[in-house]
Amino acid sequence: MTGPNGAGKSTLALLLAGLRAPTTGRLTASTELTGAVRSTSDEPHRWRAGELVSRIGTVFQHPEQQFLTGRLHDELALGPLRSGGQAAAARATAEELLERLGLTAFADANPYTLSGGQQRRLSVATALATAPRVLVLDEPTFGQDAATWRELVTLLAEQRAAGCAVAVVTHDVDLVAVLADDRLALGPA
Repeated sequence: MTGPNGAGKSTLALLLAGLRAPTTGRLTASTELTGAVRSTSDEPHRWRAGELVSRIGTVFQHPEQQFLTGRLHDELALGPLRSGGQAAAARATAEELLERLGLTAFADANPYTLSGGQQRRLSVATALATAPRVLVLDEPTFGQDAATWRELVTLLAEQRAAGCAVAVVTHDVDLVAVLADDRLALGPA
């Protein structure tokens, strides 16, 4: 999704991610996504946190708003553990993502002590940690140097190739050129 500031891109992303309820109408998930959901609703905003996190990974517009723990390693393990994963597997996933995104040296650091670009990479890693079937990412490449931009795009391309649906809110025309199959351009507010 592209468009000017204030056009509603981030609001649409929150709706798609199940983090906000529609004020009018109804947003439903396909049976392919809801099949294993224990709740009876096909509306993602009605799913319990454990059901949502294992199906839809989200990167917020402001990454610091999604951190819940005091250490990067714990932040990356939280989603897999919350969705029923084993501790050893959660640790292995966290270590792999820390390595891939150049954050290993900060594994024991508080997420709020990171630079903005590092926080952005951590937020993408938390979305990837549960191996969701859908990713909804708001400006995932913002604030990255060329090397970390390439690694983020590679990770997202790998997710897409593995069958994960990827919806991205971005002003990054290079990301759109490399990753997008379709583009939704929202108009002015």
